[in-house]
Order: sequence, then structure tokens, then C-alpha cells
Amino acid sequence: MLKALIVPIVLLAAACSPPAQDAKSDANMDMAESAASAPAGPVSGVGTVTAIDAAGGTVTINHESIAAISWPSMNMQFTAEDPAILQGVAVGDRVNFELKSATETSTITMVRRQ
Repeated sequence: MLKALIVPIVLLAAACSPPAQDAKSDANMDMAESAASAPAGPVSGVGTVTAIDAAGGTVTINHESIAAISWPSMNMQFTAEDPAILQGVAVGDRVNFELKSATETSTITMVRRQ
């Protein structure tokens, strides 16, 4: 008799529990909140070039923190919106750069040696 009562109670408790959220959905909500409060237009950054792939149109920059989009300092690869902006930039150069926007953070629109 006791066993017959335990199973319905366990099922009832499971049915009343809120659905579990995974870490990915939590991260997506954090990114959405950051994007909603992020500035419109280009976002500026400063860093040191660690790699360039002119043929692929990418540059890797070890950048300082970017407060406007709540990014810590890190080494990241970016895609140049126009690969021509990578001309004249070399590994080891200290640069100023602009991300296309707070929602298009993997694309840079400007990179200039300091």
C-alpha cells in the first residue's frame, strides 16, 4: 500500500517542478540583456595583433576589456568587413579597432595602428 502512494506523489512533485534551464539558455539570456543595453553603432577596442590571415580576411587581436559590451580582455579572431582594412597592419602592432556593432561583434570595420 505504501509503495502505491509513493509513485503518485513522486510524479505529482515532478509535474509541479519548474522546467530546468540549461547553461546555454542562461548564457543566451545574458547576451540578450547585454545587447539590449549595449550602445548602437560601432564599438571601439584597443589591443595587439597576434595573427593575420589576409587571404581569409581575418585578424586575431589580444584586446583589452571592452566595457561597452561587458567583455573582459581576451585573444579573439575577427572577420574584417573589408579585408583591405588589414593592409599595413602586422603581427605585434598595437591597434585601435571598431566592432561593427554590439550585436555584430565578430566583424570589425576599422583597424588602425597606434
